[in-house]
Amino acid sequence: MKRFRNILCIVEPEKSLDTAIAQALRFSENHQANITFLSVIKPVRRWQKIFQDNESANPDRAIEDNKRAVITSAIHSQQPHLKAEVLVKSGIPFIEIIRQVVRNDHDLVVKCSEDPDWIERMLGSEDMHLLRKCPCPVLMLKPGDRGEFRHILAAVDVNDSENTPDEQRVQETLNQQVLDYSASISLHDLSELHIGSAWEAFAEDFIRHGGFSSTPEDVVDRYVEQSRRECTARLQTLQKNMAEALGKTGAQFLQPRSHLVMGKASKEIPTLTKDQHIDLIVMGTVGRTGIAGFIIGNTAESILEQTQCSILAIKPQGFKTPVE
Repeated sequence: MKRFRNILCIVEPEKSLDTAIAQALRFSENHQANITFLSVIKPVRRWQKIFQDNESANPDRAIEDNKRAVITSAIHSQQPHLKAEVLVKSGIPFIEIIRQVVRNDHDLVVKCSEDPDWIERMLGSEDMHLLRKCPCPVLMLKPGDRGEFRHILAAVDVNDSENTPDEQRVQETLNQQVLDYSASISLHDLSELHIGSAWEAFAEDFIRHGGFSSTPEDVVDRYVEQSRRECTARLQTLQKNMAEALGKTGAQFLQPRSHLVMGKASKEIPTLTKDQHIDLIVMGTVGRTGIAGFIIGNTAESILEQTQCSILAIKPQGFKTPVE
């Protein structure tokens, strides 16, 4: 099972820092992991310095010291004797976060979502930048989610009709990572684990309804049924592999519930999340690997924008961040 060893907790936005701290401390205790706290503030602009105390030779340093004191106090209110590193940096938040991850080999970032007021979505622009470009898993918390996750959904992709062999290997590995992380968290939290996937018969609409299509209906029906069977078999194989990795005791305890629904994942996964009262969705993000740069998949981004629960987003193996 996946274990976290070196956690980075982002204590912004300040109004929800208690949530991020609580979850980071909980994960740190469950996994016996190191933990570092980071806040990124915007540097003081030249015009702002006019209004600073003239006796303050370094207004940036004064703001950082004050911020560090606030964070330390919040940490000690939850764990009085913890001696943890508290970092305060100036700059663009997602860039400084990723630089910290790369420099110190963090394997999990814990952060509360921005909760912007002007759009009805959980993730703001800074959050999406982080999810697109951070090289390690990111736990993006819904504000107020301080306790255990009671219902977890491992969202996997069992379609392969559009994938090249290399892309399929990346997807299979990513699916296994999603299940490993989901099982690990579920065992620690004593959660109800769901495994969900949406399936489609590639190009069914075109074959069935296309202007130049002359394929008989019964042939199309057999093709769709064959696609369903193949996707079902892939999902069963993933579950079998997870059960073998967990061992008999772990597999009997978890007994995950599987859901294979027909339709587009961008629609069906958010619907499944609501129907099953999911409070944490674990999902992979698909993009270019092995080179600098990352393009989050359209399906993954659509799911992220619609989901109103906490999210653990996993990168494919071989991903390299474009942030230097």
